[in-house]
Amino acid sequence: MFSEVAERYAELVRRMPWEGMACTVTLPDHGVMTVEDAVRRLGLDAAILRAARDVEPSDLELQQAGSGVVTWSNNPYPDGRELTDRLGGQGFRHWYLSDDIEGNTTLYASYGESSGQLQFPEPDWLPFIPWTEQIGPLAPYADKFAAVYDTWSDNPEVSVLGTCLAVIELESGVRLDEEMSRGPRTYVPMPT
Repeated sequence: MFSEVAERYAELVRRMPWEGMACTVTLPDHGVMTVEDAVRRLGLDAAILRAARDVEPSDLELQQAGSGVVTWSNNPYPDGRELTDRLGGQGFRHWYLSDDIEGNTTLYASYGESSGQLQFPEPDWLPFIPWTEQIGPLAPYADKFAAVYDTWSDNPEVSVLGTCLAVIELESGVRLDEEMSRGPRTYVPMPT
């Protein structure tokens, strides 16, 4: 099952012209979080929402995905993450994935008070703490991540993003390749 999902995303990644991307999936533990709720959690005013015809390349895209919200942007840098991390917290499960033009990939997961992070091509390093102890709720996928680390240098075609997107889908139940192709979408300007 995992390998099929990861391969589907690897194929999607091969077709996408990403130079930098970030996406999140946020699900409430109970009830529904609407796009409007997400905009408020981001600390933004609903009056700044943009219609698709008025979109700027740096805008943050939000989509309803079942009981939660998916976001997409071309900003894989800390300022974008600082904004979208506001969607997580107590009472929510939140996944953040980014990949920059240099191939640096970050996968972060927060399940209320429990959180963890994974970084490629090098694991985040803290003295005397193995990377597997830093991934928190992502620990059930440690063997999948280890396989990517082990083969990355020998086979740069191994899809780190495909693996990370598969983990998000399997954990959240949100099929991101389908969410990218259906609407409606809401856009907000990224704060500068």
